[in-house]
Amino acid sequence: MAINRGKAFEDTIREAFSKVPNTSVIRLPDPTNGYLGIRNISDFIIYHYPNQYFIECKSVHGNTLPFSNITENQWNGMLEMSKLRGVIAGVICWWVDKDVTKFIPIQLLEFLRTNGYKSVRYDYGYGVSAHSKDWRTYSTVEIKGTKKRVFFDYDMADFIERAKLWQN
Repeated sequence: MAINRGKAFEDTIREAFSKVPNTSVIRLPDPTNGYLGIRNISDFIIYHYPNQYFIECKSVHGNTLPFSNITENQWNGMLEMSKLRGVIAGVICWWVDKDVTKFIPIQLLEFLRTNGYKSVRYDYGYGVSAHSKDWRTYSTVEIKGTKKRVFFDYDMADFIERAKLWQN
């Protein structure tokens, strides 16, 4: 049985984080539709001193990540965790057709949803000035990587460094 693209993307992300020295990567069980009552808030819990990350992985075709792809349990759980000091929570999305992978903080997703958005585009956040008063509200983190045949070899050490901007 062939592994689906989403699961293979999750494996790619796990492998990339595992390459970062002194980093713990816990892959949470992911049964379909909450089978056996398991409903995790994210795919991964990652620890790299001094931060803990709750990361949900999504791969989508087209220009947007629909918010309907994120369950309420994931949404509420990551939002709650992001309020804790040293915790960074959000979605790593791979727009397959665009060859773009970004981390979208749950705070940004919540801001967009509260303001009537139903999805986030792959190019959202480009050109946002870091000098803007609310730059964290509008920014995403592009995850750099080298394209292989289908997937990327991601530089998660670079991601960890840049994602620190969202810690409380």
